[in-house]
Amino acid sequence: MTSPSVADAAVGLGARIGRYFSIVSMVPSLFLVVWTTVLVASDAWRSEPNLSLMVDRLGDLGLPSIAWLLLITTVVALFLHPLQLAMTRLLEGYWGSSPIAVRLLSMRIAHYRRRWRNLHARERELSTILKKRLKVLLVEQYFNDLLDRRTNLVHPENLEASQRKKDEEYMLASNRAHDLSGLQAALESIRYEKSRYPAIDRMMPTRLGNALRQAEDTIGKQYGLNAIRTAPHLTLVLPELDRNYLNDTRQQLDTSVKLCVVALLITIETIVCLFTDGWWLLVALGPYFLTYTAYRSAVAAADAYMAVFRTVLDLNRFKLYESLHVRLPMSTAYERRTNAKLMELLKGNEKVSVRYKHPATGTPTDTSSSTPPGTS
Repeated sequence: MTSPSVADAAVGLGARIGRYFSIVSMVPSLFLVVWTTVLVASDAWRSEPNLSLMVDRLGDLGLPSIAWLLLITTVVALFLHPLQLAMTRLLEGYWGSSPIAVRLLSMRIAHYRRRWRNLHARERELSTILKKRLKVLLVEQYFNDLLDRRTNLVHPENLEASQRKKDEEYMLASNRAHDLSGLQAALESIRYEKSRYPAIDRMMPTRLGNALRQAEDTIGKQYGLNAIRTAPHLTLVLPELDRNYLNDTRQQLDTSVKLCVVALLITIETIVCLFTDGWWLLVALGPYFLTYTAYRSAVAAADAYMAVFRTVLDLNRFKLYESLHVRLPMSTAYERRTNAKLMELLKGNEKVSVRYKHPATGTPTDTSSSTPPGTS
């Protein structure tokens, strides 16, 4: 009986790896291995890249060599896979407490704090301009109504705040406010940007860190739930459909993060190999652009993941309460009061007491529905 070839070993190992691992780990690792192979084949680590030599060497690769590359890719992926959380935290901005790290953290957080303050100042400026121009339109409308001899008219300055707001909204929807549409769009853009930041004293040094921190601080807050503290418990009680949906969005985030880190490593590797080779150094712009694109993709994927997690928490928080045997709330006020104690209990506070409600003996446990109590 013949022994299995390297190709068979690579294929067999790949078949034993789950879908999540193969997508998240194999593609970035394959990119790293292939790029390194191209640099080595062109002798870029010795002198200027020799394209003809690279083509000749790569053209001579047979099935065994390709299988070895796949096997190396798998090994690299196996080493990178446990580092997923570390890579994510690195891109979030958890850089340690050394003097250099503290300095870098201070510089980057100060940058985002200034950016947030600039957005806030610009929002106030545009809002003031919009209100002034609306006031002009409302006054013009008032005098036009006077010329039309309409009765019971009130000057805009004398209107109550609620009525003035209604008149402003009506004016913004009229044809006379077409010139103000740009101001409105700019204000909405600023408000959207501000919504992506956490509280100013909770700022992180990176865009990804701020996006995740903002979501962590707000998800479940209306129920008195802490998203970070409840996430491990919630994922264990989710219905399969919701769990798969959440895992898919998390997979997109992990893939983008890993691709960003791998592309950054490739950029550094390329700079080291081509640093003294003149214009060849521009080749490093390729993986650098991919690093930037992957990072922005990671930020977008983080937004999508946290949005899905927010929805999953809204729909399945009652399952969490049932699994913890906590009394199901009959109102949001009661829910917030109970969750204040529950969060302390999950935090490890031994002095907190929560009243439990255990299901009757023999009561079947339904884990397929996320319907809250009293809605069926």
